[in-house]
Amino acid sequence: MAHPPDVDSDITFEEWLALVKMSQKGIKLDFKSTEAAVTAFEILKPQISALHVPVLLNADILEGPDGRKPTVNTETFLGLCNTIPESTLSLGWTTSPKGKVVSPELAYNWQNVINICEVIQRFKLKQPMTYPVRAILMKASTLAPFKWLCDITCGTLTVWSADSDGVPLTQLLLVRNKFPKSHVYFDLPEPVEKEFDPFKDDPTSGLEGNTLGSCTKVLHEADWKGFVDDAGDDSRIYLGTETVVLSGHHAILMSRNPMNISDGGEINISGQVQFVNSPKVCDLKTNEGLEIFLHATIADLEHSSGVRCFIGVDGTASIRSSGSDEKETEKTASGPKSRIYAFHITHTDDTVSLKITEQESSDREIPVCISTEFNCKRPASVCAHCVIMRMNTANLFGVIQDLDLLVH
Repeated sequence: MAHPPDVDSDITFEEWLALVKMSQKGIKLDFKSTEAAVTAFEILKPQISALHVPVLLNADILEGPDGRKPTVNTETFLGLCNTIPESTLSLGWTTSPKGKVVSPELAYNWQNVINICEVIQRFKLKQPMTYPVRAILMKASTLAPFKWLCDITCGTLTVWSADSDGVPLTQLLLVRNKFPKSHVYFDLPEPVEKEFDPFKDDPTSGLEGNTLGSCTKVLHEADWKGFVDDAGDDSRIYLGTETVVLSGHHAILMSRNPMNISDGGEINISGQVQFVNSPKVCDLKTNEGLEIFLHATIADLEHSSGVRCFIGVDGTASIRSSGSDEKETEKTASGPKSRIYAFHITHTDDTVSLKITEQESSDREIPVCISTEFNCKRPASVCAHCVIMRMNTANLFGVIQDLDLLVH
């Protein structure tokens, strides 16, 4: 038992467990190699019932920002964890070695959190979960991904810092402000903890108004529902309180209440979509992206019925519609290639317009608002319709935020 760089100790794991049995404190086992994990679990498993304290099993199982390949094998470690359901799991990412200056541009991202969510789902882990995250890598842009991850897995964050990181107080306060006090824990060097401690119960008192930024819209369960309409498909959908992540054309996000447009009225649908590669997918097709359907049912989606708005990973924006006369029209525009687009759909009596704005490198707007007309004289059962969203590929995850639906 030792902590790197040490590899040896004056006490064995068996001896240490014997002492733990006489203690009332919880224990944390931090594994740095697959071999150590296998050996420790062989010793721990027969004795777990005699330990009347919480047991936390920790390992970095995925590669993170500027991180090296994990020294603990993901499959082996999680398979071992499944043999001790009484434990709490602490699953993290490798990062820059302690002592190395961390680039200010580095931060956790959606790819990191989606990858670990997929691993948790694949191994069907049921234990309580916490995610150790390095404070210097927790920027404002990372709060939404981790809020979503904790929503999906009922997890918590454990925020840590190396002595040499020099993490700004503002970053700690942003994290504390985003999460309930019972959902985030801090493991900080003593000088940083002393600076942070006066603000931990009221983090906004240490933040300027412009530092807080804009709040992400809440995704209300009363307005939206998500499901996979084919159990045999590899599609999946994860609904958080602010964000929905979906992949595959059988993963459906659908408004709960049918809508109809009165004379002179309109429907406005707005939000932001970020495209994230599925693990091990490098080459993407130009026609892959997010589909938003109006005047269609689930059964209609494969038959070009109704109105289909499309936002492609290559910057394509298109609207295709087919009326009761079965004539199909489509209008397409191309803009800057990006991974993040804001979108706005306006649906009036007889027109639909789609506008997308590239969000990744600048706030420039794609210089086109495309629209197409369609025959709105449909049966009442079709005119009163739900909004349906899906990805048309399993190669990408669509991360949808700030979703808003207004009927005037």
